[in-house]
Amino acid sequence: MAVNLLKPEDMIAALPESITNLLYSDNPPWTHWGCCIHCRKFLSYNEYTILGRTRKFKIHCDCEIEHDRQQKIIEERRKKTLEVQKVFSRLNLIPDSLLNAGFKNFQTRPGSEKCYDIAKDFYRNFENEQMGYVFFGTPGNGKSHLSRAVQRSLDADGYPTLFLDWPKISDLARKAIKDEKINIGAIVKAAIDVDLLVLDDIGTGHLTDYEFKTVAFPIINGRQGKKTLFTSNLSPDRLEEWFARDKDNRPLDVDGRCIDRIIGSCKFVLNKATSYRRERARIIE
Repeated sequence: MAVNLLKPEDMIAALPESITNLLYSDNPPWTHWGCCIHCRKFLSYNEYTILGRTRKFKIHCDCEIEHDRQQKIIEERRKKTLEVQKVFSRLNLIPDSLLNAGFKNFQTRPGSEKCYDIAKDFYRNFENEQMGYVFFGTPGNGKSHLSRAVQRSLDADGYPTLFLDWPKISDLARKAIKDEKINIGAIVKAAIDVDLLVLDDIGTGHLTDYEFKTVAFPIINGRQGKKTLFTSNLSPDRLEEWFARDKDNRPLDVDGRCIDRIIGSCKFVLNKATSYRRERARIIE
């Protein structure tokens, strides 16, 4: 037997006129107008007299207001994520070896424990974190893996995130000079706007004047006050030198603007572990 379900507006229309008048009245006779669907608290009115006429205004529950606020945040994150995906959908800026990197498949080794704990805590307390981190140390000791694990975890939680491999992004910047299809400005903007940016392997190769002015400085300058993870094989002093001059010793950032901004936004963490790739290597005689 089919059951015809009335829509809410039809149900109201079916009520006697005396009842519907009360439902739409500015001064209904009841003290509560509903119940919060989250905490089940009864919702009442605030009563005001304006120009001799008494009116009642609905008081909304705090958790309902908070729920609406969170929904707006989620929607804003979703829009940011879609914008980032639109820019990077055809670009491959993550090394294949890091595509599936996560906390579960990270192999903790002597010297990497501190870096692992900091990365895990950074993910768990992301909302309350005030600064990012620079994970530095010898190549192959898990810095990039942990940074990617943080980025993937936050991405799964709905945060707009981005992982940029510096060698790939610098190569893309050089190609953009001749290829109009590559919008390096959109890439830089996305890197600035996301909630978390991972800039991996910063300090690799030689920085050119074009890369510094087009990519490196705009991103680092734009990320001030935002949470960023950097990884590098260089110590803080050597990283400052890398920013300062190009391979021909021509000045780029001799005043230290980039490293100063990184220091102001991030804490440096030394990963003391040795190279996992070297430990795994086998000599065939």
